[in-house]
Amino acid sequence: MKGPASAQGSSTLLVTLILLLLSGSCLALLMATQTELLVAFQDKVQVRLLAAADGGVELGVARGIAGADEPTTRTLGGSLPGAEVQVELSGFVPMAHGACHLCMTNLEGTLGSLGGLRRVSHTVSASATAPRRSDGLPPPQRSVSAVVDLMPWPAGSRDRWDLTATMAIARRRIRQAALAAAGHYEEGPLAAAMVEDSDVDLPRVVAVGGSGRALHAVEIGSRPGPLWSFADASDEDDNGAPDLGRSLAAPAIVRLRLGGGERPVVVFGGGHDPDRPLEVGNWLYFVGVDSGRLLYKRRLDAPVTASPAVADLNGDGLADRIYAGTLAGSLYRVDVSAPARLAGGRVAADGWAPRRVFDTGGRPIRQPPAVVPTPEAGTQVLALGVDGRFFALVDRGSGRIDPAWSLAVEQGEEIASPPLAAAGLLTFLTFRPTGLDDGEIRLYSLLLRSGDAAAGEARGVPVASGVSRPSGGFGSPTRLEVDHPGSVSAPLLSPGEERLLETLRAGMPGSCRFGGARLRLVGAGVNAEPLRLAVLPVCRIDVDWFENGMF
Repeated sequence: MKGPASAQGSSTLLVTLILLLLSGSCLALLMATQTELLVAFQDKVQVRLLAAADGGVELGVARGIAGADEPTTRTLGGSLPGAEVQVELSGFVPMAHGACHLCMTNLEGTLGSLGGLRRVSHTVSASATAPRRSDGLPPPQRSVSAVVDLMPWPAGSRDRWDLTATMAIARRRIRQAALAAAGHYEEGPLAAAMVEDSDVDLPRVVAVGGSGRALHAVEIGSRPGPLWSFADASDEDDNGAPDLGRSLAAPAIVRLRLGGGERPVVVFGGGHDPDRPLEVGNWLYFVGVDSGRLLYKRRLDAPVTASPAVADLNGDGLADRIYAGTLAGSLYRVDVSAPARLAGGRVAADGWAPRRVFDTGGRPIRQPPAVVPTPEAGTQVLALGVDGRFFALVDRGSGRIDPAWSLAVEQGEEIASPPLAAAGLLTFLTFRPTGLDDGEIRLYSLLLRSGDAAAGEARGVPVASGVSRPSGGFGSPTRLEVDHPGSVSAPLLSPGEERLLETLRAGMPGSCRFGGARLRLVGAGVNAEPLRLAVLPVCRIDVDWFENGMF
């Protein structure tokens, strides 16, 4: 039986309202679900972008260690349409360097010419961008930056210059300068360095070397040619002999706080005269790089035939201490950390006085020490080799310096090269005569803190035999080479070198990360053949790591 029409209309209206309510709820639910999906999608995109930027920084560090420090762009996920991410990498840019408590602070010598080893801070950043949006809004982007320290690491470019070729050119031009100034040439050690000059955009390359009783300087960079010649025939000690001798060692070209500014100077010892062995060369000299003018001259107790050791304690590129050894076995220290005033064109008589701080027991000092900073402020460790013995000395900057340990080399062995110290490793070469005209070369690898064999084997390992006595420059580093992870050109290491790397890593700071990179020091061996002097681990420390715009 059918009901009244009014009742049917009410039912229809009620059903319609219910359907409208259900439709609205479904639509609201659908819209909420779509919003949540969109938010989730955007969150996923942001996570992907952050991960891509974070990975980009790691890639930038790896590329920088491998030597590829220029900016680049990479595309990820290109095989999935609409899901690709573009990552822009900055260069791996060195922004500062400072003293490394595991590295030599010597400014002089060929290692200094190559830029030296320091703790070098680098910046790197990566920006990840998603595909362009269909609504015209800017595409999502995330950026990450980092500051990463590497040590030991070349403070200058790894390809700073070809030191071997530079030295060959320098020797030829110094010979020409000596012939022009004195009419004869006696080949001797020389030094080359990059000297900053405000008049030109590029640093000048200056070389200085001795010939007979004179020192000659030449420029071999942007303005090649002779600069000056320096000779000293005076007799300030009134012993009837000239003060400057022959057989001058390689000088040091460094910057000093002098005369109200910073000036490049040449630091060298007085050499000696075999005919008057105790009367000639008992002096330490400073000469201006640009002028050849005498700026400093101080008397020591015996001839100075070893190159000076010039140390930069804080990594600012300026000398703080100078060490000079004599043939009487005395080691002198000159504190040049405070500026010196000039009086009459020379350092005032009361400035930068040499102080005798160590005695080897009469063993002549013929090689400069390696100077290595310690975590204790103002304290250095000096590694000094003399005939028959090697010393590790602690210099706290006041009074005499104290031995930490000493090592007797085999009888008849002579220290044949300047010592090198980096990453806690100390290396040097010795020569032991085995016949009238030949002998054996041995490479020593020691732990600097103790003098123990670094690789758990013999301290000294023969590297050449039946060779003549090495000449100047033997054992000095000529290249700094980096082997990065995945490098196919890196030479295989011996089991002893692998053990050495493990030992050195264990002695480095706990904050270090080791990604497989290693540094090789290559030097001049017998007959100038390349000789691997040391293989060192590279410590990476993440100083700061942050997302741009968050802080």
